[in-house]
Amino acid sequence: MKTNLNQKMTMNQGRIYQCGTVLQPPRSNHKSFTITLREYLCKNNNFKEPAWTRRIGSGKISVDGRVVTDPDFSLSPGSKVAYHRSPWNEPVIRVIDGSDDDEDVDDPHVLRVIYKDEYLMAVHKPSGFPTMPSQTYFEYSVLNVLRNSQQTFLAPPQPVHRLGVGTSGVVLIATSLEARRRLTASIRNRSVRKIYRALVQGADILSEMRIDCPIGPVPFPIGGGTIYAACPVVEGDEYGSSNNQRVKVSKASKGTQAKPALSMVRVIQRNRETNTAIVEVEIPTGRPHQIRIHMAYVGHPLVGDPLYRKGGIPDCRKQLFPKRSKQDEDIDTDDDGDDDDDDD
Repeated sequence: MKTNLNQKMTMNQGRIYQCGTVLQPPRSNHKSFTITLREYLCKNNNFKEPAWTRRIGSGKISVDGRVVTDPDFSLSPGSKVAYHRSPWNEPVIRVIDGSDDDEDVDDPHVLRVIYKDEYLMAVHKPSGFPTMPSQTYFEYSVLNVLRNSQQTFLAPPQPVHRLGVGTSGVVLIATSLEARRRLTASIRNRSVRKIYRALVQGADILSEMRIDCPIGPVPFPIGGGTIYAACPVVEGDEYGSSNNQRVKVSKASKGTQAKPALSMVRVIQRNRETNTAIVEVEIPTGRPHQIRIHMAYVGHPLVGDPLYRKGGIPDCRKQLFPKRSKQDEDIDTDDDGDDDDDDD
């Protein structure tokens, strides 16, 4: 896992978010039913009232294709509401064939194809570049860059698993419906091994470890929502797999939304001078931020990770996170936030 601090950025074309169709409440009289545009957006979508009022006033909300700037505009059943987000900066990325020896293999702006046939491809995703479109990244994601390329495929390219934005590594892409079905099934039944390398704090780390702390959402004061973190455990009978061997995984305590998680860790190299180590981590399960959380949980957080502290819990100090201005159009929520395969 590495971070690119000087990425080239470009302005995208903006994005239109469909905020839904106004539905008439059951048993209500059609003629007497009224709801304002502001009320509808606050009730059915993210953001608080001041944010929606600001967007309405700046002409970024449309009703049935027509821009509306009055927050108290009355909506009728069947009205379609959309949010027109202004263009924003994204990292530039382009696709190249891995056989091109003139290209820098570590270029953070290159999505390198390292294997390809008519059914699937494998690409190397650089750090700082997302697998799937989200509220922060849209045009420049693995999915959209491949789909907008000039290449011909049997079916639209579809990543069958995900790597987090800050993680570099190989992503499998199905380019046929049959490959997508088979690869997805193989990942779901854990017959595909997922192995990562990470730079962690502490050269005194044990040579091998088996970490099975469940992972789930916990309250997070910054943003007023939740974030994934290490959760309490009790002994259970959930199983993961490693080298085709069934391995017992601890279950989360009752009453939590945590899921079992298993990481098998092996030290590759130690550096006593920097007090760090390179580890290889195999994850039979794939939970959000699993490697970051598990390594922090055992007291060896990833080097440069600003979020997870020892114990696998998030650092809630506000000064660690940049403060957004009221005009910042970036959206805090992410489309793939609950995806089990976004497991860095």
